Amino acid sequence: MKREHRPDFLEAGSAQAKRKGFSLASLSILAAMAGLALSLALQLSERNRGRPLSGPAPAFELGLFDGDNIALADYRGGVVLLNFWASWCPPCRDEALDLQALYSDYREAGFTIIGVNMLESSPRKALDFMEEFGLAYPNGEDIEQRVTKLYRVEGPPESFLIDQAGNVRQFYIGSINYDRVSGAIEALLAEGR
Repeated sequence: MKREHRPDFLEAGSAQAKRKGFSLASLSILAAMAGLALSLALQLSERNRGRPLSGPAPAFELGLFDGDNIALADYRGGVVLLNFWASWCPPCRDEALDLQALYSDYREAGFTIIGVNMLESSPRKALDFMEEFGLAYPNGEDIEQRVTKLYRVEGPPESFLIDQAGNVRQFYIGSINYDRVSGAIEALLAEGR
C-alpha cells in the first residue's frame, strides 16, 4: 500500500495541534489542582484562625467538679497544660495515666494541668472517668462550651501548654504521652528560674 505523501506544513501543523491539545489539557488539570490546593489552604487557614497557637492564652474561669471555681489567671507564674477531654473519647483514655503522671512528677516544681471536660452526656460519666484514672488535677465541666469555643477546640483531646507569663507555647492535637511533653514542661519550668 502506497502511503500518501502530505506536505511538511500539514504534518507539522498536525503535530503542533496535538501538542497544543495536550498542553491545554495539562494546563486545565494543573489549574484545577492549583484551585483545589488553594481551597484547602484557605480552609486550613480559616480552621486555625483565632485558635491561640502562640501569644497570650485567652483568660477564662471554670467551675470544677469539686465545686470550686478557678481562673487561668490563678496559675500565672506556673506552667499550665490546658487539656480538653471527654470520657467517651478513646485517645483521652489513652492519655489519662500519662497526664496524671506528669501532674504528679512536676506539680511541686510549679506545673499544673487544668482538665476541661467537653461534649459530655452527663457529669456522672466525667466523674467516673476521673475516678477510674485517679485524676487528681483540677477538672471542670465546660458548660455551654465557653472555654472550648474560646480556644476553638474541634474535638478532644487537644491541649495547650502555657508558660509562666500566660503565653501559649505548644499546641497538641491528639493524645499526649509522658515522653512527648515532659521535655517541654521541664524547659518552661527552667525558664522561670
